[in-house]
Amino acid sequence: FSHDGKYILTSSRDQTARLWNATDGTLIKTLRHEDWVFSCAFSFDDKLIVTACDDKTVRIWDTQSGQLKRTLAGHQDSVRSSCFSADGNRIITASWDHTARIWDAQSGKVLSEFKFNDDVRSCDFT
Repeated sequence: FSHDGKYILTSSRDQTARLWNATDGTLIKTLRHEDWVFSCAFSFDDKLIVTACDDKTVRIWDTQSGQLKRTLAGHQDSVRSSCFSADGNRIITASWDHTARIWDAQSGKVLSEFKFNDDVRSCDFT
């Protein structure tokens, strides 16, 4: 759910993330990718959407227009999870390349990288 409760966001093996009206279930937008979409999340102000994809990328979308704002590339394997920090300035990602990364949401630059001995499947900010 979006933080204001108006929208539902889903990700799918059909290479899409979809934005739905939470009240009546109508489809509002379809965000197309080139591979499976493993996760999706709203920014805390609900203005942006982040998606994590099997094609090793993370994408940032404008919620209202559905326009792609930025692609974050650099992982060496599937990105399984992603989400925004509370202030919307950072994004954390989890990948099967055995890393989690923190990115600057505006510039797309990697701020930190955490290395693991196995796949990283989930991540979150608190």
